[in-house]
Amino acid sequence: MTATEFELHPSPTDLAAAMLDEVDDLATELVRRILGAEHAYLESTLLTPEQLHEASRSNLASMLGKLSGRAPIRLESAQAAGRLKAEQGVPLAALLHAFRLGGRLVWDELMVRSDGRASHALLDMAAQVWALVDVYSDEAAEAYRESADVRARESAEARGRLIRVLFADHAANPTAAADALRAFRIPDHGYFAVVSQEPLATAASIDGLIARLRADGTESVWDAEVDGSVGLICAATESELDSALDTLSELCPGRVGVSSIFRSPSGIGDAVGQARLARQCSSLDSSPSMPVRYDSVPVPLLLVRDPQSGRIASRQILGDLLTLPRPERQSLMATLDAWFSCGGSTKAAAESLHYHRNTVLYRLRRIAELTGRDFRDPAQVAELYVGLRAHQLLT
Repeated sequence: MTATEFELHPSPTDLAAAMLDEVDDLATELVRRILGAEHAYLESTLLTPEQLHEASRSNLASMLGKLSGRAPIRLESAQAAGRLKAEQGVPLAALLHAFRLGGRLVWDELMVRSDGRASHALLDMAAQVWALVDVYSDEAAEAYRESADVRARESAEARGRLIRVLFADHAANPTAAADALRAFRIPDHGYFAVVSQEPLATAASIDGLIARLRADGTESVWDAEVDGSVGLICAATESELDSALDTLSELCPGRVGVSSIFRSPSGIGDAVGQARLARQCSSLDSSPSMPVRYDSVPVPLLLVRDPQSGRIASRQILGDLLTLPRPERQSLMATLDAWFSCGGSTKAAAESLHYHRNTVLYRLRRIAELTGRDFRDPAQVAELYVGLRAHQLLT
């Protein structure tokens, strides 16, 4: 090839070098193409046009530097682009599409500057262009995923810190609970209750519970604990809060304790303790389907607050009943529990147990003999109630 022909038909590397000198204009064109192909590229993210232009310029300059022979391949620009797009909320698919558009722009410019003559050398460079696009895309995608993983972990940790603040004691900092509530988009006024429940099967169960309660118009926040979870429920009215607790009993098969209802976020700290105590008052021997409300179980609360005294009372009151073989002891206590649940009605207790009335009467007389408590004496009946509940809750 003569010198004149060389000037008329510069090599592909010379064309790439000339494009590198005009990289700012090429970046502007690439931004235009990206926004034309990805209409929501900026609308749904935090990425600014200036950031997009700089990322486009850096990657074009890096690729053209390699194609022109002026610089070795460097992937820092691709890595930076991947991290930036992850941080600013750009979808990964849009990021990869932008790199393909960049490769297409480089190839279009090479064809225009060579007057459309696709020489063997230019076709070889085409293979280099798309190979570079693959390399840069892979590097950007890896940086994107790493950054997204870090942000997800940081988000989970930040949420965990907020939840711990929400359920902490706020006596020293009354505004802390209100600040945390705003972070979860829960109003700082309404009707509140704290719930303590046994573990659900999976984390997805908590998500489903939140969604179900929200569908009923109730917001909630939950924190996993070693032996279950604690949740704050907020409703606009007391009746809506009651409905939410009914829903909770349907979705949570284990024991559930509920605090008193309160109106101010400053009450969360005390309510957490109440809910945990109320859950302890849910006996394994009784039906676990209904939440136990703190305000409704004064005697069990006294027992779980002072378990040592409760165990002593149980031994003193139940006496020889506790020395019976396990099957007989359980049978007599089940009868006594049914009798109390039925308001002292022998007939109703027999129906609930599917026994003959005389069977219930015989067992009650047997309990009276073993404990020395007379069922005709209200004070001694009350002692039997305390002894039974202490045994159910504390053994």
